[in-house]
Amino acid sequence: MDRSKKIAVGFIQEDNGNFSSMQLMSLISLISAISFGLITVANPDSEGVETNLIYSFLVAAFTPKAVQKLAKNQVK
Repeated sequence: MDRSKKIAVGFIQEDNGNFSSMQLMSLISLISAISFGLITVANPDSEGVETNLIYSFLVAAFTPKAVQKLAKNQVK
C-alpha cells in the first residue's frame, strides 16, 4: 500500500483504518458512567453504590486506552 495516500478514519477506527473494539468499549463505558451519573443526580437518596459504579465505569473507559498507548510506545 502506498504510504503517501492518507486513510480516512472514522470515530471508532485506528490510524490504519481498522475498527477498534477497544475504542468502542471505552465509548460505551463513558456513556454508561454519564447515564449512571444522571440517575444519581436525579435520585438524591443514593447510598454510595451508584458513586462506586460511576467511578468503575470511568476507570473502564479511560484506563485500557492509556495502557494500550503506553504499550505501543514501548514496543516502538
